[in-house]
Amino acid sequence: MVMIPAPYTGSFQITSSFGVLSMVNLPLLALCVSAAMPAVEDGGASMFRYPDISNEEIVFAYANDLWRVPVEGGIALPLASPDGVEVIPRFSPDGSQVAFMGNYEGNRDLYVVPTRGGMPHRVTHHPGSERLSDWGPDGTLLFSGRNMGGVPRAEMVFSVDAEGGMPEALPMPYGANATIDRSGTWVAYTPNQRDGRTWKRYRGGMASDLWLVNLETGESRQVTDWEGTDTMPMWHGDQLFYLSDAGPEHRLNLWKY
Repeated sequence: MVMIPAPYTGSFQITSSFGVLSMVNLPLLALCVSAAMPAVEDGGASMFRYPDISNEEIVFAYANDLWRVPVEGGIALPLASPDGVEVIPRFSPDGSQVAFMGNYEGNRDLYVVPTRGGMPHRVTHHPGSERLSDWGPDGTLLFSGRNMGGVPRAEMVFSVDAEGGMPEALPMPYGANATIDRSGTWVAYTPNQRDGRTWKRYRGGMASDLWLVNLETGESRQVTDWEGTDTMPMWHGDQLFYLSDAGPEHRLNLWKY
């Protein structure tokens, strides 16, 4: 059983320029703006990863634990720090919960914890490893996983109720990094993903592009065709943003479709 340790006195002071992001409320934009990463005043911590932002707070991973801090900066407090690794936190649409990937029993599963702390509950129980993508507009969780049917070794995209239950496959034969627009109609995704690999400026056959699928009609179309990396799509209103290294220096930056 996983519990949030309480009381926990660990904290550190950080300053942040994330406030401008909270004004536009882009949940994943923090992943793309390195200049806005928190700066530690005493120099005692670094490598903040996987930030996500709500209207009021930023949640991020540091030292295999989850932390939260106000968007204007201040004291970062632990959100989840049991034995094991917690990564890729994502705020729910109303900001009241945080979903994340936790490795407590030998593989990564999805968990949800209240933003103010409490008892995390396990959402998925597959013996393989799931990769959290995003919350759906209806409060479900979107994730990708292998060996759950379909093409062997290829990831498929699923949705699952945040309270748990049987995952349901989305209509793409394979894919990852799925995100659904606020109308619940269009899902953006990449047919594959290699975001955790160290293949900088990769141009091979596993280079990812963005696709859109209409969940009502089944219509699908490819929306990027750069030979390098187009990945991590994210909706802001009706606009689709993503990461790409298509610029002249071939560094991952924020692009808009």
